[in-house]
Amino acid sequence: MPEKLRANLAARMKKANASDLLEIILELYPQAESEAAAAPGAQSRSSKIAAKKEAFSRNVASVEEAVRKVGGEITGLAWINQVVRARVPVQGVQELSKHEKVAALDTPHSLKSDFG
Repeated sequence: MPEKLRANLAARMKKANASDLLEIILELYPQAESEAAAAPGAQSRSSKIAAKKEAFSRNVASVEEAVRKVGGEITGLAWINQVVRARVPVQGVQELSKHEKVAALDTPHSLKSDFG
């Protein structure tokens, strides 16, 4: 599913050897909140955060397994952004793009402040 590959990652893949390892970001599809969690005042803020972390943990398990299966390793998780950072062989990127829970694949980039 090449449409899931962002331009930066596609360009990096073209320059890399098949055996090279790439640092990538796998953006997961957002998880739908349960009705109880979405209802205003139904849960405390900390309970909602815990529920989102738990949902991410369940959702990310199959993605982590897929990364290992292609010969890669997980280097970071961010439940708040629903992303996984990984180091994977170039040939594994296409396989990961087929995963049902992966919305997009990109290269890591630095965050820049909007404040001067």
